[in-house]
Amino acid sequence: MARSDSPIRTMFDAQRTAVKQSQQLLTQGMTTQRTVDAMVLTGFKGQASLQRHQLEIAQAATHGSVSAMAALLPSDDATDAHRSVDESFERLKRTHAAVYDALERELEQGVDSADELSAAFVDALDDQTDQLLEMTEAVEDRTVDTVDEFSGHFRDHLERTQELQDRLEDQLERQTGDIEALLERQAEQIEQFQQQLTDQTEAVTREIPIQGTDEPHTAIETDPEHTLESVEGIDAETRDKLSAAGIATVDDLTRAGPEAVAEAADISETRAKDWIEHAHA
Repeated sequence: MARSDSPIRTMFDAQRTAVKQSQQLLTQGMTTQRTVDAMVLTGFKGQASLQRHQLEIAQAATHGSVSAMAALLPSDDATDAHRSVDESFERLKRTHAAVYDALERELEQGVDSADELSAAFVDALDDQTDQLLEMTEAVEDRTVDTVDEFSGHFRDHLERTQELQDRLEDQLERQTGDIEALLERQAEQIEQFQQQLTDQTEAVTREIPIQGTDEPHTAIETDPEHTLESVEGIDAETRDKLSAAGIATVDDLTRAGPEAVAEAADISETRAKDWIEHAHA
């Protein structure tokens, strides 16, 4: 799967973009803080210079006041007054300078410490971000490889399943054809067997000897002229008795003889002779 087409890689790319944006925001925040600290230090120095200038103005104004009152004071006193003013303002300036120098050193140290901490933080952030990105890339590669491997196995499984299904369908089709052919052969065999049974039954029927004779009777004729119904005096009950004895047609009756007919129909031989004579007529 191509990198640009992989939804997994797209997800990891979005995560890396978010991490980089967070890193940039933190770095910009630290840079802004250092800029503000530098501006505060610059403003502090400007304030110290302004206050020193104000002290000098106040000193000059004080000298002006002393000079204005010089006419009222002895010359020595005026000189002492000017010297006293200068000494007082010099002490004030030294105190002011000492205080601001100490504050400036503290502020510079604080700014330097903040800069060092900020730089260390940014470096650590960069290192951790790089490690996180490297770890993310490693996890991404393993994840994509695992998904690709699983997808390959899944596709192989689907292909094997499809092949198995195709083989089963072919086998089922062949078995269905074999079963149909077997059923057809069995139907033909059953039909042949039935025909053989019919032929054998007919053959056996033709070979059964007529009672009282050694001659086999013929198959039952369906022509009314050849049935026992055409013989006068033989009713349905008698015909059943004769048929049970193998005498079913006129030919059977004539071949059987009076004794066999009389015994089969349970009648006298005289009457049996009459039936036979009538059958010959």
